[in-house]
Formats: sequence, structure tokens, C-alpha cells
Amino acid sequence: MSPPSEASVEDRERVRDILRAAGFARVRFTGIEPVDDVVSDWVDAGRHASLEWMARDPGARADPTHLMASAASVICVAAAYPATDARGAIAGYARGEDYHRTLRHALDQAMRAVGDVVAGVGYRLCVDAEPLLERSLAARAGVGWVGRNTMVLDEEHGPWLLLGEVLVDVEFPPDPPAIDRCGTCTACVEACPTVALDGKGGLDARRCLSYWTIEHRGPLPDEWGEALGHRLFGCDDCLTACPFPRTPPLPSAEAPARAAESPFVARPDLVSPDLDALEARAQESFKRHFGSTPLERARKGGVLRNLAHVRSNLDAAAPPDRP
Repeated sequence: MSPPSEASVEDRERVRDILRAAGFARVRFTGIEPVDDVVSDWVDAGRHASLEWMARDPGARADPTHLMASAASVICVAAAYPATDARGAIAGYARGEDYHRTLRHALDQAMRAVGDVVAGVGYRLCVDAEPLLERSLAARAGVGWVGRNTMVLDEEHGPWLLLGEVLVDVEFPPDPPAIDRCGTCTACVEACPTVALDGKGGLDARRCLSYWTIEHRGPLPDEWGEALGHRLFGCDDCLTACPFPRTPPLPSAEAPARAAESPFVARPDLVSPDLDALEARAQESFKRHFGSTPLERARKGGVLRNLAHVRSNLDAAAPPDRP
């Protein structure tokens, strides 16, 4: 195999500008070397719950060349999405069209334009669905650092970022890694309603409400049904507790020009959904109304199951009727 071609710093910045223009708030470059395997021990401890795909050759996730043998660099991107107050029924990232599709489409369109800068570049797009340690790569590339809530965050956007990667067969000059700015802050750990965070950057899926509302199949044990509270899909508590982004936001380390509109596509009907209307639409045609959104991951049965628990929790919390 011939050695990969090398891009100049000028080419790297032109590629960065293209991806920024596609709406990505952060665009950073790193090498193809493996990152630390942070999954194998997690799986061995059973902290992945029923996420069996995480147990399939977990060590391979640390090596990007497992997905693309000819890869020479990784372009790590992040799209910002609106922060929430953690009081809505649906987590912030799910209040829009499925980001796997919208980010992938934006990346694909941008990489077509990159071909005009780096002729013949080969690439593979990754948006969360591929077996890749994207958070570790993002931190090494300087997108942000991995906080105690296990999310990648930066000063300007906090943890409200959706990640994507492009494996390319061209060697780009790498960006420096991010600096961890969590310090001694444990706000996210203290905010977790079910003690799922261990304070060391680890999470136990068996105690996470996002796992129970999205990934778990079948009935919910009473303990977890009650723990849902108002949460129908996902949980934003550990994100909302984060002190980042600061107000006003710090200047971006990226190019001076602001990124274009984010590829995150909001859905007004998912921001503050009426539970009765949501149930009626799910019963009528779950696929038609929600098949293009992250709610599809929980399937119709999971959404209706969660909805029943939320209603029960809200009824239990309501003050008694006065005579």
C-alpha cells in the first residue's frame, strides 16, 4: 500500500471552512492512531446493561482503521443544538429530525465540496451508528473535553453538541487536543436523579434514565417507572447542570466567521408536546409521525409505555382536589 498523501495547513483550513459553512460549530483534525480502549472494562463490569452491540469486539472501537483501512486522518465535527431547562418530556437532542440523518447529509454534501480542495480524497462518514470511540477522538482533536457527565463539551456550547466524524485517506496536520476544564466541578454528578454517574467520567447504563426510556425493551420495573418523573424520552439533567456555556460565551477558537445554521433540524411539536396529542398520533401512525425522529429508537411500544408511566407520575404528584 502506498503512503497516504499529505495535505498542507492551508488545505486543512480550507476544508475546515467548508465544514463550518455546512453548519458545524466545531471542526477539528486528528491522526489515525488508536485511542485508549475505555469500553472493554466497562462491558466486563456489566455497566452496558442490555446494549449487547457494545460487547461485540469492544476493543476494535478504539482503532479507526478498523472501519477504514486506508484512513490517515479523522476530521471530528460537532453540531450545536438548543439547550433545555431539563423540564420537558423529551430530551433536547431528540426535539428534531434524527440527527444521524441530518448530520450525515450535511457531512456528505460538504465532503463533495472538499473534493475540489483535495482531489480524489476517499472518506467514510460516521455519525454515532458506527463502532468508533467518537468522544475520545473528539477530545484528542480538540473539539472539546469529555466531562464527568461523559459528554463532550466546550466553553462556548457546553455539552449541547452532536458529534460526527469523517475518516479520510489524506493525512492532515492535526489540531492540538482539548484541555479538560471541569476542574473540581461535580454539578452534573450531583444533578443525576438516579446516581448513574460515578464522578470519574463513567456512567452505569443500568441506572441511566436515557437507557430506560430509549434502549430498554419490555415493561419497566416499578422503581424505574417512578424514577422517570416527567421524562418521556431521554434525560437532560446532567447537561443542564453543567456551568458551560458561560454567559456571555467565550470567543470561539475556530475561524472568525460563525458557522452557518446547524444541521440539527428542530421540530416544534417535540419541544413541549401535548401528551394526549402525542399519544393519539403515535396510535394513528407512529412511523408516519415519528419515524424520522430519534423517538423511533424507542419504538411505538416504548414511547407508549413511557407515556403511561409519565401520566401516572404526574397524577401522583398533582395536589389533591379541594372540596
